[in-house]
Amino acid sequence: MGYYRRDQPPSSARVKIVTAKNATFQEAYQFDPPDADDPTPPAWSLMPNFRLDVKAYFEQAVALLSLTSAAGQIVVDDPVNRLIHFNVPETSIVPPLVPGVYVYDLINFDNSVPPIRIPLMHGEFIVTDGVTGG
Repeated sequence: MGYYRRDQPPSSARVKIVTAKNATFQEAYQFDPPDADDPTPPAWSLMPNFRLDVKAYFEQAVALLSLTSAAGQIVVDDPVNRLIHFNVPETSIVPPLVPGVYVYDLINFDNSVPPIRIPLMHGEFIVTDGVTGG
């Protein structure tokens, strides 16, 4: 039997995200990529909605930053091949976040009521200083 940690959501990949305060946050991710040695591809697709919340610490009541697919900040490129990318201008990241280390999780959900919510990623969200100004 495993153990439970309060600072780690269940059933999701631990991924460190790093972005600079002077740059657009542009990252792409593929979940459960096909395996060249396995002729049977994964049989699941992404649901249409995503939300990523960033907090200073895990139990913080209110997120410092929320990124959503509804706002165009998380884009589903290919639901069948499970590809997404982020498109977040630096003006959305700063001022809510100053350079430092935060925590986040990424949830995929559908349009049902209540929605089915699947945690896909969690970990550190790091904002660094940048050199080049805007």
